[in-house]
Amino acid sequence: MNNRKRLVVDHALSLFVEKGIGQTSIQDIISRAGISKGTFYNYFSSKHECVEAILEQARYDARLMRGELMMERDSEGIEILLEQISVLSSINRKRGLDAVFEEILHSGDQELKKLVLKYRIYELEWLAERLTEVFAIEKEEHAFEASVLFYGMMQHLLFTKKLIHQHTLEPKTIARSVMFYVKEILRLMAEEETNVLDSHNIQIFVNSFNKVELTADEVIEHIEQFKQDTDFTKSQQDITEALLAEAKNKEPRVIVMNALLKAFSNEFKASLYMNEAKEVTSIIWYFIKQQKN
Repeated sequence: MNNRKRLVVDHALSLFVEKGIGQTSIQDIISRAGISKGTFYNYFSSKHECVEAILEQARYDARLMRGELMMERDSEGIEILLEQISVLSSINRKRGLDAVFEEILHSGDQELKKLVLKYRIYELEWLAERLTEVFAIEKEEHAFEASVLFYGMMQHLLFTKKLIHQHTLEPKTIARSVMFYVKEILRLMAEEETNVLDSHNIQIFVNSFNKVELTADEVIEHIEQFKQDTDFTKSQQDITEALLAEAKNKEPRVIVMNALLKAFSNEFKASLYMNEAKEVTSIIWYFIKQQKN
Protein backbone atom coordinates (compact mmCIF):
# COMPACT_ATOMS: atom_id res chain seq x y z
CA MET A 1 0.00 0.00 0.00
CA ASN A 2 1.52 3.33 -1.05
CA ASN A 3 1.79 6.24 1.40
CA ARG A 4 -1.05 8.23 -0.16
CA LYS A 5 -3.48 5.33 0.01
CA ARG A 6 -2.33 4.56 3.56
CA LEU A 7 -3.15 8.15 4.54
CA VAL A 8 -6.69 7.78 3.18
CA VAL A 9 -7.08 4.49 5.07
CA ASP A 10 -5.93 6.18 8.30
CA HIS A 11 -8.41 9.03 7.86
CA ALA A 12 -11.22 6.57 7.12
CA LEU A 13 -10.40 4.57 10.25
CA SER A 14 -10.43 7.69 12.43
CA LEU A 15 -13.91 8.52 11.09
CA PHE A 16 -15.17 4.96 11.63
CA VAL A 17 -13.96 5.10 15.24
CA GLU A 18 -15.49 8.57 15.84
CA LYS A 19 -18.82 8.18 14.04
CA GLY A 20 -19.19 4.50 13.22
CA ILE A 21 -19.03 2.87 9.80
CA GLY A 22 -22.74 3.25 9.19
CA GLN A 23 -22.73 6.97 9.96
CA THR A 24 -19.63 7.71 7.87
CA SER A 25 -20.20 8.49 4.20
CA ILE A 26 -17.69 8.26 1.39
CA GLN A 27 -17.92 12.05 1.14
CA ASP A 28 -16.88 12.29 4.80
CA ILE A 29 -13.75 10.28 4.02
CA ILE A 30 -13.00 12.36 0.91
CA SER A 31 -13.34 15.60 2.90
CA ARG A 32 -11.24 14.39 5.85
CA ALA A 33 -8.49 13.04 3.59
CA GLY A 34 -8.50 16.10 1.32
CA ILE A 35 -8.78 14.09 -1.89
CA SER A 36 -11.08 14.09 -4.90
CA LYS A 37 -13.89 11.60 -5.43
CA GLY A 38 -11.93 10.21 -8.39
CA THR A 39 -8.91 9.53 -6.18
CA PHE A 40 -11.07 7.68 -3.64
CA TYR A 41 -12.58 5.45 -6.32
CA ASN A 42 -9.15 4.88 -7.79
CA TYR A 43 -8.21 3.28 -4.47
CA PHE A 44 -11.52 1.66 -3.46
CA SER A 45 -14.64 0.58 -5.31
CA SER A 46 -16.80 1.03 -2.18
CA LYS A 47 -16.79 1.84 1.53
CA HIS A 48 -16.66 -1.90 2.23
CA GLU A 49 -13.43 -2.16 0.26
CA CYS A 50 -12.03 0.68 2.35
CA VAL A 51 -12.91 -1.27 5.52
CA GLU A 52 -11.15 -4.31 4.07
CA ALA A 53 -8.03 -2.21 3.39
CA ILE A 54 -8.03 -1.15 7.07
CA LEU A 55 -8.22 -4.76 8.25
CA GLU A 56 -5.59 -5.87 5.74
CA GLN A 57 -3.22 -3.10 6.87
CA ALA A 58 -3.55 -4.24 10.49
CA ARG A 59 -2.88 -7.85 9.48
CA TYR A 60 0.07 -6.79 7.34
CA ASP A 61 1.62 -4.76 10.16
CA ALA A 62 1.10 -7.67 12.56
CA ARG A 63 2.76 -10.05 10.11
CA LEU A 64 5.75 -7.72 9.82
CA MET A 65 6.13 -7.40 13.59
CA ARG A 66 5.68 -11.13 14.16
CA GLY A 67 8.26 -11.89 11.50
CA GLU A 68 10.70 -9.53 13.15
CA LEU A 69 10.25 -11.34 16.47
CA MET A 70 10.91 -14.65 14.70
CA MET A 71 14.19 -13.32 13.36
CA GLU A 72 15.37 -12.01 16.71
CA ARG A 73 14.45 -14.88 19.03
CA ASP A 74 14.00 -18.65 19.25
CA SER A 75 10.93 -19.23 17.09
CA GLU A 76 10.02 -22.42 18.94
CA GLY A 77 9.77 -20.86 22.41
CA ILE A 78 6.41 -20.37 24.12
CA GLU A 79 7.28 -16.86 25.32
CA ILE A 80 7.91 -15.54 21.81
CA LEU A 81 4.66 -17.19 20.69
CA LEU A 82 2.80 -15.33 23.44
CA GLU A 83 4.43 -12.08 22.32
CA GLN A 84 3.42 -12.76 18.73
CA ILE A 85 -0.17 -13.50 19.75
CA SER A 86 -0.39 -10.16 21.55
CA VAL A 87 0.80 -8.20 18.50
CA LEU A 88 -2.51 -8.11 16.60
CA SER A 89 -4.65 -7.42 19.67
CA SER A 90 -2.30 -4.57 20.58
CA ILE A 91 -2.59 -3.09 17.07
CA ASN A 92 -6.39 -3.41 17.15
CA ARG A 93 -6.61 -1.75 20.56
CA LYS A 94 -4.27 1.15 19.71
CA ARG A 95 -6.04 1.91 16.42
CA GLY A 96 -9.55 1.63 17.83
CA LEU A 97 -10.37 -1.40 15.71
CA ASP A 98 -12.05 -3.18 18.64
CA ALA A 99 -14.90 -0.66 18.44
CA VAL A 100 -15.11 -1.15 14.66
CA PHE A 101 -15.36 -4.93 15.09
CA GLU A 102 -18.04 -4.50 17.75
CA GLU A 103 -20.12 -2.32 15.44
CA ILE A 104 -19.81 -4.76 12.54
CA LEU A 105 -20.77 -7.80 14.61
CA HIS A 106 -23.89 -6.04 15.92
CA SER A 107 -24.88 -4.71 12.50
CA GLY A 108 -27.05 -6.34 9.86
CA ASP A 109 -24.33 -5.98 7.24
CA GLN A 110 -23.59 -9.57 6.20
CA GLU A 111 -20.82 -8.55 3.80
CA LEU A 112 -18.85 -6.81 6.55
CA LYS A 113 -19.52 -9.67 8.97
CA LYS A 114 -18.07 -12.13 6.46
CA LEU A 115 -15.07 -9.83 6.06
CA VAL A 116 -14.37 -9.88 9.81
CA LEU A 117 -14.87 -13.66 9.86
CA LYS A 118 -12.31 -14.03 7.07
CA TYR A 119 -9.64 -12.24 9.07
CA ARG A 120 -10.48 -14.25 12.18
CA ILE A 121 -9.97 -17.42 10.18
CA TYR A 122 -6.61 -16.10 8.98
CA GLU A 123 -5.64 -15.58 12.62
CA LEU A 124 -6.77 -19.09 13.60
CA GLU A 125 -4.70 -20.51 10.76
CA TRP A 126 -1.66 -18.48 11.78
CA LEU A 127 -1.88 -19.71 15.38
CA ALA A 128 -2.44 -23.31 14.23
CA GLU A 129 0.79 -23.11 12.20
CA ARG A 130 2.74 -21.66 15.13
CA LEU A 131 1.34 -24.24 17.57
CA THR A 132 2.49 -26.93 15.16
CA GLU A 133 6.01 -25.50 15.22
CA VAL A 134 6.20 -24.98 18.98
CA PHE A 135 4.58 -28.25 20.09
CA ALA A 136 5.55 -30.46 17.11
CA ILE A 137 1.92 -31.32 16.33
CA GLU A 138 1.58 -34.10 13.77
CA LYS A 139 -2.05 -33.61 12.66
CA GLU A 140 -3.32 -30.36 11.17
CA GLU A 141 -6.81 -30.81 12.61
CA HIS A 142 -5.35 -31.00 16.14
CA ALA A 143 -3.52 -27.70 15.62
CA PHE A 144 -6.56 -25.93 14.21
CA GLU A 145 -8.83 -27.15 17.01
CA ALA A 146 -6.25 -26.09 19.59
CA SER A 147 -6.18 -22.65 17.97
CA VAL A 148 -9.98 -22.40 18.25
CA LEU A 149 -9.83 -23.48 21.89
CA PHE A 150 -7.09 -20.98 22.72
CA TYR A 151 -8.98 -17.97 21.39
CA GLY A 152 -12.28 -19.23 22.79
CA MET A 153 -10.84 -19.58 26.30
CA MET A 154 -9.11 -16.21 26.00
CA GLN A 155 -12.33 -14.47 24.98
CA HIS A 156 -14.38 -15.88 27.86
CA LEU A 157 -11.68 -15.37 30.49
CA LEU A 158 -11.19 -11.73 29.44
CA PHE A 159 -14.96 -11.21 29.53
CA THR A 160 -15.23 -12.80 33.00
CA LYS A 161 -12.25 -10.75 34.22
CA LYS A 162 -14.28 -7.61 33.49
CA LEU A 163 -17.41 -8.99 35.12
CA ILE A 164 -15.67 -9.78 38.40
CA HIS A 165 -13.59 -6.55 38.32
CA GLN A 166 -10.25 -8.36 38.43
CA HIS A 167 -8.53 -5.37 36.85
CA THR A 168 -4.98 -6.27 37.88
CA LEU A 169 -5.04 -9.50 35.87
CA GLU A 170 -2.96 -8.92 32.72
CA PRO A 171 -4.04 -10.42 29.36
CA LYS A 172 -0.57 -11.93 28.88
CA THR A 173 -0.90 -13.73 32.23
CA ILE A 174 -4.20 -15.17 31.05
CA ALA A 175 -2.65 -16.14 27.70
CA ARG A 176 0.22 -17.97 29.43
CA SER A 177 -2.21 -20.02 31.53
CA VAL A 178 -4.44 -20.76 28.54
CA MET A 179 -1.40 -21.88 26.54
CA PHE A 180 -0.59 -24.32 29.36
CA TYR A 181 -4.14 -25.69 29.15
CA VAL A 182 -3.86 -25.98 25.37
CA LYS A 183 -0.57 -27.85 25.68
CA GLU A 184 -2.28 -30.45 27.88
CA ILE A 185 -5.27 -30.66 25.55
CA LEU A 186 -2.93 -31.28 22.62
CA ARG A 187 -1.34 -34.14 24.54
CA LEU A 188 -4.77 -35.70 25.07
CA MET A 189 -5.65 -35.22 21.41
CA ALA A 190 -2.50 -37.08 20.39
CA GLU A 191 -2.88 -39.88 22.92
CA GLU A 192 -6.66 -40.36 23.02
CA GLU A 193 -7.85 -38.80 19.73
CA THR A 194 -10.23 -36.52 21.63
CA ASN A 195 -10.46 -33.87 18.89
CA VAL A 196 -14.00 -33.17 17.67
CA LEU A 197 -13.51 -31.09 14.49
CA ASP A 198 -13.36 -33.02 11.22
CA SER A 199 -10.22 -32.35 9.16
CA HIS A 200 -12.05 -32.51 5.81
CA ASN A 201 -14.69 -30.00 6.91
CA ILE A 202 -12.00 -27.70 8.33
CA GLN A 203 -10.14 -27.70 5.02
CA ILE A 204 -13.26 -26.96 2.96
CA PHE A 205 -14.19 -24.11 5.30
CA VAL A 206 -10.72 -22.55 5.36
CA ASN A 207 -10.30 -22.84 1.58
CA SER A 208 -13.57 -20.97 1.05
CA PHE A 209 -11.88 -17.74 2.12
CA ASN A 210 -9.44 -17.78 -0.80
CA LYS A 211 -6.20 -16.52 0.71
CA VAL A 212 -3.81 -14.88 -1.75
CA GLU A 213 -0.55 -16.79 -2.07
CA LEU A 214 2.75 -14.97 -2.51
CA THR A 215 4.73 -16.08 -5.58
CA ALA A 216 8.49 -16.31 -6.02
CA ASP A 217 8.29 -13.65 -8.76
CA GLU A 218 6.66 -11.23 -6.31
CA VAL A 219 9.40 -11.89 -3.74
CA ILE A 220 12.05 -11.26 -6.41
CA GLU A 221 10.32 -8.02 -7.42
CA HIS A 222 10.30 -6.77 -3.80
CA ILE A 223 13.99 -7.54 -3.32
CA GLU A 224 14.96 -5.92 -6.63
CA GLN A 225 12.92 -2.81 -5.78
CA PHE A 226 14.66 -2.67 -2.39
CA LYS A 227 18.04 -2.83 -4.18
CA GLN A 228 17.13 0.07 -6.47
CA ASP A 229 15.98 2.33 -3.64
CA THR A 230 18.84 1.65 -1.24
CA ASP A 231 22.47 2.81 -0.99
CA PHE A 232 24.19 -0.33 0.36
CA THR A 233 27.36 -0.98 2.25
CA LYS A 234 29.42 -3.88 0.84
CA SER A 235 28.14 -6.38 3.41
CA GLN A 236 24.53 -5.25 2.93
CA GLN A 237 24.88 -5.64 -0.82
CA ASP A 238 26.37 -9.13 -0.45
CA ILE A 239 23.57 -10.49 1.75
CA THR A 240 20.88 -8.88 -0.43
CA GLU A 241 22.40 -10.38 -3.57
CA ALA A 242 22.58 -13.78 -1.88
CA LEU A 243 18.88 -13.60 -0.94
CA LEU A 244 17.96 -12.53 -4.46
CA ALA A 245 19.99 -15.34 -6.02
CA GLU A 246 18.29 -17.95 -3.82
CA ALA A 247 14.85 -16.52 -4.56
CA LYS A 248 15.60 -16.84 -8.28
CA ASN A 249 16.34 -20.56 -7.99
CA LYS A 250 13.79 -22.78 -9.70
CA GLU A 251 13.11 -24.33 -6.30
CA PRO A 252 14.25 -21.92 -3.55
CA ARG A 253 15.68 -23.83 -0.59
CA VAL A 254 13.75 -22.97 2.55
CA ILE A 255 16.62 -23.78 4.94
CA VAL A 256 19.03 -21.58 2.97
CA MET A 257 16.55 -18.69 2.68
CA ASN A 258 15.78 -18.88 6.39
CA ALA A 259 19.50 -18.64 7.27
CA LEU A 260 20.06 -15.80 4.81
CA LEU A 261 17.02 -13.96 6.12
CA LYS A 262 18.37 -13.91 9.67
CA ALA A 263 21.68 -12.53 8.41
CA PHE A 264 19.82 -9.97 6.28
CA SER A 265 17.74 -8.82 9.24
CA ASN A 266 20.83 -8.43 11.45
CA GLU A 267 22.74 -6.58 8.73
CA PHE A 268 20.12 -3.83 8.38
CA LYS A 269 19.26 -3.55 12.07
CA ALA A 270 19.68 0.06 13.27
CA SER A 271 20.60 1.17 9.73
CA LEU A 272 18.99 4.00 7.75
CA TYR A 273 17.04 1.42 5.79
CA MET A 274 15.86 -0.63 8.77
CA ASN A 275 12.12 -0.10 8.11
CA GLU A 276 12.40 -0.96 4.41
CA ALA A 277 14.44 -4.04 5.30
CA LYS A 278 11.81 -5.10 7.84
CA GLU A 279 9.18 -5.00 5.11
CA VAL A 280 11.32 -7.16 2.82
CA THR A 281 12.00 -9.51 5.74
CA SER A 282 8.28 -9.87 6.43
CA ILE A 283 7.49 -10.64 2.79
CA ILE A 284 10.23 -13.28 2.49
CA TRP A 285 9.35 -14.82 5.85
CA TYR A 286 5.73 -15.16 4.72
CA PHE A 287 6.93 -16.80 1.49
CA ILE A 288 9.06 -19.25 3.48
CA LYS A 289 6.04 -20.16 5.60
CA GLN A 290 4.09 -20.94 2.42
CA GLN A 291 6.83 -23.24 1.15
CA LYS A 292 6.80 -25.21 4.41
CA ASN A 293 3.05 -25.87 4.19
